[in-house]
Amino acid sequence: MQNNQQVQFLAKWSKGGSSESSEVEKEYDTLAPVYEDKILNWQYTCHQVAAELMAKFVATDGKILDLGCGTGLAGQALREQGYQTIIGVDISGKSLDIARDKHIYTALYKADIQQELPFQDNEFDGIICTAVLTNMETSNVLYEFCRVVKPGGYLVFTNREDIHYQKKFDVTLQKMESEGILKQAYLSPPQPYLPHNHDYADKIKVLYCAYSISNL
Repeated sequence: MQNNQQVQFLAKWSKGGSSESSEVEKEYDTLAPVYEDKILNWQYTCHQVAAELMAKFVATDGKILDLGCGTGLAGQALREQGYQTIIGVDISGKSLDIARDKHIYTALYKADIQQELPFQDNEFDGIICTAVLTNMETSNVLYEFCRVVKPGGYLVFTNREDIHYQKKFDVTLQKMESEGILKQAYLSPPQPYLPHNHDYADKIKVLYCAYSISNL
């Protein structure tokens, strides 16, 4: 696919992508070469804000899992905050190739994060997950995310405000709090997501969330 076709596809994707894993992989493999330039031109800053939020809760010598790391924007932002041990996971091999060339990750894994993650229980001090939950089929993925974080660690993520409620992430998080799995540490008011994208602008906002993982 030529560059101009990729840009057109990215503009279409920005209105809302598929949650089917095979389609997500195909879409992001296609988008990888133009992804960063385009979304940064749309004034996307989720990776930076989420990394700053992580630094408020998790020491920089902690081991961080970047779920849906893509081409490495969040990994770069974590490095800027001082983190050295960053593990990345993404379904798109083309995106991982770009992330690998940045030499910011301790390790990178190609995996579908809607399935069981290839890590042990309580392995990480924190998870960062930015601009990813939109593509999840169900909010139940949050249970698996929490499995791999140590008690006292943190889950930091962004979610489109509309998707957060449509797919009942709020309901799942409340249920998980009642089950003693996690506890809300921070929830932002709705913030600009892609302010220079005509389809988003003031219409679609993003939430920044941080949850501590409880001792069970």
